[in-house]
Amino acid sequence: MQVRELTLMIGTHQIEAMTRFYGQTLGLPRIEKYQDPVFLAAETNLRLLDHSQIQAPTKEPARLQINLFIQDVQAEYDRIRQADPAVRVQRPPERESWGGLVTTLQDPDGNFVQLLEWLGD
Repeated sequence: MQVRELTLMIGTHQIEAMTRFYGQTLGLPRIEKYQDPVFLAAETNLRLLDHSQIQAPTKEPARLQINLFIQDVQAEYDRIRQADPAVRVQRPPERESWGGLVTTLQDPDGNFVQLLEWLGD
């Protein structure tokens, strides 16, 4: 199998809040050609879907974690907290045993979004 594109779909009952979080708060670029909100993270599409069968926040936020590898975790964490103090922080920036810096946020539906910085290179 040769995969030509990867899209991660996140169903939600609060499409506006989720769109603000991924677009404005995180600052992911939106791909305007799609009707649904679709954001680009590296070469992966992150598509938000207003889904009628989802009525509440996720019950298992650690089941699926969105890991965004970035250049400067502390600077992005500080920017995000200043821009939106209501962002839920599951874990502030901490050094991992493998050398990287990691922070875990929660999107409006409670899904874990991790910002990771590899310091080995």
